[in-house]
Amino acid sequence: MIFGYMRISTQKEKQTTDRQRITLDQYAAENKFKFDEIVEERISGTIQADHRPQFKQLKDKLRKNDILIVTDIDRLGRNADDVIMEFKRLKADGIRVIALDTPYLNEWEKVQDSSIYNMIADIFITLKAHMAQQEREKTVQRINQGLEVAKAKGKTLGRPKADLPKEFIKEYKKFKDGVYGDMSALSFAKMMGIGRSTLYKYIKLYEEA
Repeated sequence: MIFGYMRISTQKEKQTTDRQRITLDQYAAENKFKFDEIVEERISGTIQADHRPQFKQLKDKLRKNDILIVTDIDRLGRNADDVIMEFKRLKADGIRVIALDTPYLNEWEKVQDSSIYNMIADIFITLKAHMAQQEREKTVQRINQGLEVAKAKGKTLGRPKADLPKEFIKEYKKFKDGVYGDMSALSFAKMMGIGRSTLYKYIKLYEEA
């Protein structure tokens, strides 16, 4: 069976999945197939794949050799690590994912050949993991640069609003507000690229402010 999945990250009615629907329909027409079902979901892109109701229901329907098509590979998760994990799970279950924004992973004929698809999928996972690692390193670098600037200005870490990295404050507010679902503190620290002790130090400074 062939399934499509569309997601938009807002509940506002004025924003629709029309662009995604049109793109999926055009791809089907070009490759002469019909979708068995296209699932639409309105939920924040920051929510982990496992916590998306419509996506979970869709995965329950998927069986080995089924095909799942999305317009953008990032529709599968809230960040690069989540996308990789979800992609690996689907691949392990024999589900072939077509992402129309991803070179080679969007070629209908190649996806039909399991050996070629598996090779492309493995290359994609490797590249995506490398990109995710680079992004984590950039986040850590931004945090460290923020601390160095604060130190150079003679500020102390006793003043959280001035000294805490803006990136951490922004993401921690989202974490506290439940934007990241039931993410644990350890997972949040990993996402930010900092250790557990540093996380708790930052939290203490934030709370004292």
